[in-house]
Amino acid sequence: MLAALALMEAYDGLSHVTFLFDGSIEIPGPGYSGYLTKAFLAAQPVLALTALVFTAISHMRGAILALTAITFMALLNLMPSALQHGFDLPGISALMTAAQIVVFPLMAAGAIACTIRDQQLGLATLLVSVPTLVNLLNVTASALGVTIPGF
Repeated sequence: MLAALALMEAYDGLSHVTFLFDGSIEIPGPGYSGYLTKAFLAAQPVLALTALVFTAISHMRGAILALTAITFMALLNLMPSALQHGFDLPGISALMTAAQIVVFPLMAAGAIACTIRDQQLGLATLLVSVPTLVNLLNVTASALGVTIPGF
């Protein structure tokens, strides 16, 4: 399960890493927000590949910790926008943003606690997998919404 999660995160991270070197779009914007975005775009594939390597050598604790680091990097990436604009988003976007800012980091903290105590690694795996699976579900639903005529 951890290997599949690490592969999904690595694919997501590697698909966005081109934004670091592509001058055609204005990423990340001015100030500290831009630095956090660039840090997230650079760190996500590295952390995901680290989790994949830890999984390959059967070091589950390291893989879980690497995946929780991605969750906290995503939180740091969203914080400037959330502080500036709040949760004033229409529909499901506000719910997703709230989950990424509040729920997912709490789940990651629980996974870290289980991992550090070396107890209930199955629960830690479940806790760390939820953000990735929810993001995958969100992308899938968006893709389906685009393909359905009139949606």
